[in-house]
Amino acid sequence: LLMGAVSVVATIHPDTPLPKEWNPTVPLKVSDPYSPLTGWTAAIAERSLARCLAALDMPSVVPLQPLQESDDCGIADRVRVLGVGNAEVPSVETDCAVALRLALWERHDLQELARATVGQTVNEIRHFSSYACRRIRTPEGEGRRMSLHASGKAIDISGFEFGDGRTLTVSDDWEGDPIAKAFLRGAWRSACRWFGGVLGPDYNALHEDHFHLQVQGRGFCR
Repeated sequence: LLMGAVSVVATIHPDTPLPKEWNPTVPLKVSDPYSPLTGWTAAIAERSLARCLAALDMPSVVPLQPLQESDDCGIADRVRVLGVGNAEVPSVETDCAVALRLALWERHDLQELARATVGQTVNEIRHFSSYACRRIRTPEGEGRRMSLHASGKAIDISGFEFGDGRTLTVSDDWEGDPIAKAFLRGAWRSACRWFGGVLGPDYNALHEDHFHLQVQGRGFCR
């Protein structure tokens, strides 16, 4: 039995006993199975547009010329996203790192969560926007620092449509029936695995109708 197991592993990757998703020298592919290295290889992939696009390998993510609106605003690794994995996304221009993390979230968490709670797959991930040349918003008004939206490194997720046509929105269903609550809270919580900062309705009134997902940060999940 042991000999057979070794043979199977060798078939998966002839140069190492590790499957490729466990091999730190192998570039990330979103389609690969999850491993504890996935987050690390994603951080490497998003350092350049070429590596990011190769990791995504999706015709629904289209590279664009960089955008430079001002000294404070623009998108360096600019892409247009029309979908990630099996979920459509209303057309949005954003940084490739956002697209990559959306795709990992969809593949490794969202679809499984949807099947377990709603009994359907996610057909569409809806959003308000990604890029916006503005400063951060606070309950007291405009802050001093530029928002990560100003570099396209954040996106505001407003809701989801499922395979049977049902929709759940953060504004209407965060405190909805048990199924809606289970899915939306699970979606918010699982996004924290892929994004450096995640803010939702329980954070403050400014986020009562969306999840703010940003690339930068380290485990800030509120």
